[in-house]
Amino acid sequence: MKLKAFIPIIVSVIIFGVFLLLPASWFEGLINNKTLEEQRINISDQVLKGTEIQDKMFESDKYYPIYGSSELGKDDPFNPGLLLNNKQRAPKAPFLIGTGGSTDLVNAVEAASQYHNLKGKKMAFIISPQWFTNNGLTNVNFKARVSDAQINQLFMQSGMSNELKQRYATRLSQFKDVKDRYYLKEMKKHPNKVKGSYLSSFKAQQLKKIEAIKSILPVKPSPLAQVDPINDKGKSWKGLTDLAEKHGQSQTKSNNYGIRDEYWKLINSHKRKINRDYEFNVNSPEFQDLALFIDTMNEAGADVEYIILPSNGKWYDHIGIKQERRQKVYNKINHTITQRGGKVYNMTDKDYEPYVISDAVHVGWKGWVYISENIAHHMNGNDNHKNHKPSKLEKHTQQK
Repeated sequence: MKLKAFIPIIVSVIIFGVFLLLPASWFEGLINNKTLEEQRINISDQVLKGTEIQDKMFESDKYYPIYGSSELGKDDPFNPGLLLNNKQRAPKAPFLIGTGGSTDLVNAVEAASQYHNLKGKKMAFIISPQWFTNNGLTNVNFKARVSDAQINQLFMQSGMSNELKQRYATRLSQFKDVKDRYYLKEMKKHPNKVKGSYLSSFKAQQLKKIEAIKSILPVKPSPLAQVDPINDKGKSWKGLTDLAEKHGQSQTKSNNYGIRDEYWKLINSHKRKINRDYEFNVNSPEFQDLALFIDTMNEAGADVEYIILPSNGKWYDHIGIKQERRQKVYNKINHTITQRGGKVYNMTDKDYEPYVISDAVHVGWKGWVYISENIAHHMNGNDNHKNHKPSKLEKHTQQK
């Protein structure tokens, strides 16, 4: 009788033991085409902090990755995840990768873990000037956004140069929450002689199995799931721009800054901070992280469209961060990319254009239409942009 009471526990232990011993390859089939389509605009942790779903996504020729941050999850009907999920507009479906806190280094680690899949792959990287703060990526955001699985897969890339691995090891070791500080120290010293891996093979295998199993569980609703689709049938890009402008007008009736009415209410009720003086720092550590991302993509042979967002110029002027200060950061972002041969769609000349930014910082409406058109041309191999030419103000700030 006593043994009978323990049978469920014994069976559970045996099943768990079998799970631990099974190879991760046995679980790969759980991530299929249906999984990818479900996760395409879901912005889940399995995508953001895992390796398996992104592996499968890059192996497929159906998707165009868009890396970025919190703007990707805003409930905007002109988001490219919705607008470009249309064969008439784009040959591939956008796959959104990024959320709040996903700044340059987070995106760099995420993309570098896919180094082996990047050669010739077209993708976009949306850069927010607001990332370029006094301190750059914080320890809190590092812990929340950078995963051990991705760091491990990054350093397992046999095709990546030792110089890049050293740079990643140096940067990552600056954060207190890294898993194996000794491994990073050794990687900095002599990357060609480091034995073992960032995670043990056993641990890495378990993480892959867990990710695969989670992929078959019900996914949380996409932040875009409740967005009413726009009637864009047969509309030209100009027609979509006009439609986005009308939509923006209808959403910003409460203020003169082009800020969404619901966000404006939060500002007025003091639920949103308006002191952003820590932003737009021309000496921000983010510039080195951006350079690391670009150098990784160049070495891997990826075909990246770098998109530099503007700010809400009217609002930033109001809170005391003037155009000249913002322009210096815009210029340096553009220069960091172009001096490395990157292709830039620079939107910063739209700082004061209404309905390009939908609140204080996030792109929306017209801005998304501009971005979607640019991405569609990039997908089709018809880049419809020119590297940004400095205005008189830019030339003046550059000379300073």
